[in-house]
Amino acid sequence: MIEKSRSRGRPRSYDPDAVLDRAAQLFWANGFSATSLDDLSAAMGMGRPSIYNAFGDKEALFLRALQRYRDTVALTPLRALEAEDSIRQGLEAFFRQFVAYTTADRSHLGCLLGNVAPITDLPDVQRFVKTGLAAFEAQIAAHLSAAVRRGELPPDYPTQLGARRAVNAGLAISARARYGTPREELLDDAEDATSSVLGVQPLPRRSRVRRTGRT
Repeated sequence: MIEKSRSRGRPRSYDPDAVLDRAAQLFWANGFSATSLDDLSAAMGMGRPSIYNAFGDKEALFLRALQRYRDTVALTPLRALEAEDSIRQGLEAFFRQFVAYTTADRSHLGCLLGNVAPITDLPDVQRFVKTGLAAFEAQIAAHLSAAVRRGELPPDYPTQLGARRAVNAGLAISARARYGTPREELLDDAEDATSSVLGVQPLPRRSRVRRTGRT
């Protein structure tokens, strides 16, 4: 009955995706506990009753914001991986994208899913993060398996281990970004991560070409 009543009322005066993006930015910057409903109300441009009617309580809103973030920002590394022709180029793009979005704005460094959500003591959030991380790892493993079939990686290449290394390296980059590690240093970490996943020896950092304007 509530759903029918809402459908017959006035059209929504807000864009759900836009207000969830604003909520995600705030949670990303401040964390779950330090973000108040008044803060959210101001950022989202909605009264507290309107937020509750649209999204539920603060925890429910946080979950919706995490889902929105997962489907937009957090998937950019995978999209970068998929856009390249070779697995090496794909992994390089994958890790560079981690650096790009975790350092893009100093008001919210790091990753909302990788650095903020896991430290909240909320069972539903913990389940969401674990499920999402497992799916993320499975998608990377699928790309590595495809590279094995194409002959880019050896037949005995351990795709599950490689995917786990990729996830762990991405989380490490996100954590170091959150602590303010310089972007150039993180880009070096990204190159090391590619070598680690591929199982090859990384180049000495002093021999690498200095980057200018690279994302």
